[in-house]
Amino acid sequence: MQAQEALAQLTRPLSAEEIEWKIIASKGGATTIAPYVDARAVMSRLGHGRSPYLVEAFGPFGWQVRYTPAQVGEEHGVIASIAIRNPETGEWVEKQDGSGATDMEPFKGGISGALKRAAVAWGIGRELYRYPRVLIEGEHRYIPRAVLERLSKLPEAVAQGKPLPEVIQLNEKGESVRR
Repeated sequence: MQAQEALAQLTRPLSAEEIEWKIIASKGGATTIAPYVDARAVMSRLGHGRSPYLVEAFGPFGWQVRYTPAQVGEEHGVIASIAIRNPETGEWVEKQDGSGATDMEPFKGGISGALKRAAVAWGIGRELYRYPRVLIEGEHRYIPRAVLERLSKLPEAVAQGKPLPEVIQLNEKGESVRR
């Protein structure tokens, strides 16, 4: 596989199966959710998984990740460095980013966060920053299944370059709401 072809596979838009949604705020009668790429999807994109809907870009011997502890002032975190071997030259190219500890599973969450941020430096999931803001009526602890089903069509619309609103407002049944 040539370098450009491998990079195109690596950076193609994420599928609905590769995207997770998380609640980022639940207050004032509304819940705000945001998409993110899962660490397992990142590893599969690079060539570490066997999922039928993912294309392996570099294979298990064509990439590596290294984690380095970091500290800025009193805050501790981790830097993830993803190195990919150019299939044409054999040269290793590295990109990195970091993350602090997370609220849930601080150690594991920090490592996972750093990996995902370094993956964005390679272009994996970068399109998630263009997604509309998603608001759900009501204050929820969990994202309703109907909302997730409705949002499963969003990655394809983004990949096709369809115009999208700045904000998507849904009720818990996944139906559009106008304010």
